[in-house]
Amino acid sequence: MAAACTVAAAIGTAAAAPAVAAPAVAVPAVASADQLAVGEAYMRRYMERTKAPGMAYAVVRGDQVLRQGAWGVDGDGRSMTAQTPFLLGSTSKSFTALAVTQLARAGRIALDDPARTYLPWLRLGAEDTARTVTVRQLLTHTSGLPAVSNSTLTDRYDNSPGGLARSVRDLAAVRPVAAVGQGYRYSDANYMILGALVENVTGETFGGYLRRHVLDPLAMTRSAATTEEAEAVDVPAGHRYYLGRPQRHDTPFDTAGVPYGFLAAGLDDLTHYASAQLGGGRYKDARVLDADAVRQMHTGTANTGHGGRYGLGWKNNTLDGAGVGIVWHSGATPNYFSHVVLVPRSNLAVVVLTNVYALPMDAAFNAGAFDLVRILHGHAPAAAAAEDPLFPRVLAGLLTIAAGLLALLVTTFVGFPRARRRDPARSRRRTVATTAAWLGGCALAAAAAAWLVPTLWGAGFAKVHMWAPDIGDAIVAVVALAGVLALTRIGICAHALRGTRRSSLLR
Repeated sequence: MAAACTVAAAIGTAAAAPAVAAPAVAVPAVASADQLAVGEAYMRRYMERTKAPGMAYAVVRGDQVLRQGAWGVDGDGRSMTAQTPFLLGSTSKSFTALAVTQLARAGRIALDDPARTYLPWLRLGAEDTARTVTVRQLLTHTSGLPAVSNSTLTDRYDNSPGGLARSVRDLAAVRPVAAVGQGYRYSDANYMILGALVENVTGETFGGYLRRHVLDPLAMTRSAATTEEAEAVDVPAGHRYYLGRPQRHDTPFDTAGVPYGFLAAGLDDLTHYASAQLGGGRYKDARVLDADAVRQMHTGTANTGHGGRYGLGWKNNTLDGAGVGIVWHSGATPNYFSHVVLVPRSNLAVVVLTNVYALPMDAAFNAGAFDLVRILHGHAPAAAAAEDPLFPRVLAGLLTIAAGLLALLVTTFVGFPRARRRDPARSRRRTVATTAAWLGGCALAAAAAAWLVPTLWGAGFAKVHMWAPDIGDAIVAVVALAGVLALTRIGICAHALRGTRRSSLLR
């Protein structure tokens, strides 16, 4: 935005000045050929830094693609192209918000009506929430509902008819964490409800509505909002990190999860979508929304903290170090990452897609599109984002505990024959005295791994294993080794007791 402001200021000054020659003012270029080349070189380094097996990116001005690239391979070993579909994660929310806003502009819903007006069967953990929460509050994450991404309510891979409605009905047990309208709390539950609302109002499946009213008008032919479409465009496997290295990871398509995170789209398709966002809802000859509605979607009303705000399916803030105002959303599934950044004052958009993701590296993944915007506006990239230290520390701790348990188990087996040769009575005293301590220690190690570690992220074991498989496997190793060690010590204790009893009978 800094360069755009400079241009605007120069134009305004020229219009107001008298007819006297003014000194030339150097105005920084935006998305010049040199900046595009530097940006592409940066994106190749970004791919190396994240170890992405495959990625794609594009820079868009208006309805023109200025530069794009697709490198590496997909999870099935095929070369990446601009048509390769990626799962979008939470970037899908902006599509859901678009669908809801379309219905509002058509007069079929009102954003400030309670959601239950259009979804009469909606039940939530608190009656006040279900009765009063409005459509707008769901869109802006001010419903007071908790983040449910770490529960069994999301990532269910439910592709059977009515799956989305079932997932929303299961929200009946979810307790709000704040009063309706009292602050921003990001939650997939909000967009699950919005997806079901679209279905109830239109009588169509959510994916069917999205296809007819958004994807087809924008010529998004390599996108998927249903399992049938995912099969037709052949969404490939993605990747998760395992001990720092990307490993192929394939999952079923999740039709029930499309409104909040499982829409699929290729790079070319997303450039069409970004063009429509920059063009006030129009892409070439197709219009999916009027310009005023698009501006409302892009305008943040809920304070997200750190200078950011959330609008209707979009975040906005000023990019640090560049003074550039941006409208954006990123998203991830366990094996994909996506990021769309709009710079309305420069009429620019950036799209970045990778077929690998890891929670500890979320900041590093998000940095790619933000830094590309900086470069295109004549600024240097920000300092490299650090990996979240909690994950590697937890993994190192679990592996250390597992190694210690294994060493104790080996030592126990090696020392067992020697224990058998000891005086039975002495063996009994020593074994009985220490068995309880051994069992307590094993129980503590197992509980710390199976309960405490997932609690650090407010999740259950299944979600931890899905998003961080190396930590999940380390948890399994600790629990299994602790169990085997406990059983071994119980066996030694039983043997000692039998030996003592036999010795008493012989006397």
